[in-house]
Amino acid sequence: MNSRYFALPASRRCEGFEMLFGDRADGKLVRDVSTTRRFMPYIMPRRGDAALYMIQKIDVSETQAYLERWNDGARPKLSLVHIILAAYVRMYGDHPDFNGFIAGGRLYRRNDVTISMAVLKSRGDDARATTVKQTYEPSEGLTKTGRRVTEIIAAGRADAMTAAEREMDLLLRLPGWLISIVLKLQKIGDWLNVTPVMFARNDPLYASMLVAFHGSVGLDAAYHHLFEHGTISIISAIGPVRDEVVVNDKRETEVRPILTVRYSGDERVFEGHYAASSVASFKKYVESPWLLETPDDSGPGAPNT
Repeated sequence: MNSRYFALPASRRCEGFEMLFGDRADGKLVRDVSTTRRFMPYIMPRRGDAALYMIQKIDVSETQAYLERWNDGARPKLSLVHIILAAYVRMYGDHPDFNGFIAGGRLYRRNDVTISMAVLKSRGDDARATTVKQTYEPSEGLTKTGRRVTEIIAAGRADAMTAAEREMDLLLRLPGWLISIVLKLQKIGDWLNVTPVMFARNDPLYASMLVAFHGSVGLDAAYHHLFEHGTISIISAIGPVRDEVVVNDKRETEVRPILTVRYSGDERVFEGHYAASSVASFKKYVESPWLLETPDDSGPGAPNT
């Protein structure tokens, strides 16, 4: 029997293989990964299996003073939320290998920096929350990044549904069993690398990171669960700023305003030392936000300058 009726030409077979197991629309396949790390997704197939937890304490005394200097001028107003998001964006610019995800048992590096955040539409016991996402440029300074953060928060708090909410509302009109099938098909599509880009475009769980500001609702930072849906590999929970007793460089105790951050991450995506280096970079930018300035910002700069 002539096999040409049952086999594609070599070039076509390679194209099909690349489509199924090569780069994706939202990320590039990491090919130079160690054998151990390549095998990890098969012994820990779910993100929950590979959950890694970290805690970080950040002294925001200089940050608060910087925000006072910034907001004292004729610039767009900034808050600690803007500094935090800008610091994460710059962190990803400095540590691109931190911006990865596992799909189909393969490791990918994301093409852009996309951060999702939980936003309350209103206050009170009956307040509704939604999750929105925005794409950022690591080279942008505080003014541009702050504007993007403000825009996405305003979109989340608006009375109108977000794009993701409209899509979920449409799905919820289907029978429950059919919704489950649709989501399972999407997960299979992620595994085979054939999920249409439109399915992930508005979905806030297809992002570099999810940031949850627990302190905004009066909660301490909690370790957030990881989602099996989507491609988010790390979740940051931000607590409130609280006065804490710390030991300074002179081994003396003093009270400082401390921000607590707790992370839940997918260990299959990054080595422990690289994760530590990445979040240390974030801490550096939050504690010294003038490092985030670009010439376009015309910012106040470092203290005493």
